[in-house]
Amino acid sequence: MLGAVRRVFSAGLLVTILGGCAAGGGYKVSVGDRTTMMYGWERHFAIEWTVDPETPQTRVLRGRVYLVGPIGVDRMRLLVQASDAAGQPVTQQLVWIPVGPSGGSGTYFEARGLPVADQYRVTVWDYTVIESIGNFP
Repeated sequence: MLGAVRRVFSAGLLVTILGGCAAGGGYKVSVGDRTTMMYGWERHFAIEWTVDPETPQTRVLRGRVYLVGPIGVDRMRLLVQASDAAGQPVTQQLVWIPVGPSGGSGTYFEARGLPVADQYRVTVWDYTVIESIGNFP
C-alpha cells in the first residue's frame, strides 16, 4: 500500500516537473498587482520583445534584455504579463535568465504558452547585483 502511494506521488511529481519544462522559458505565477521587486530597474535595463502565434490559442513572446546602466548583474527574472483590454492580467509568467544581460547584444528570453490577449508587458522582476573589488576605492 505504501509503495503504491509512493509510486503515485512520484508519477505526479514527474508530470508536474515535465509540464513546467514543456511550458517554455517561464513558469506561471500570481504576483497580484506588483510588476517588479526592483524599483528603478528602468535605469539599468532596456527590454525589446515581439509576440507571435504559437498555436491558434497561444502566443510566444520572444525578446532581449539589454544592460544600459553601470552595474554588473547575474541571475535575473523577468515578469511577462498578458492582459485583457482593461489592463487586468490574464496570466503571468516569471522567465529565468541565469546569466545576466550584456550591453551589446543583450540576452535572449522567451515565454511560451501565453493566451491570446489584448496587451503584453515585460518588466524586470528581480536580479542579483555583482559586486567586485574593482568597484571600491
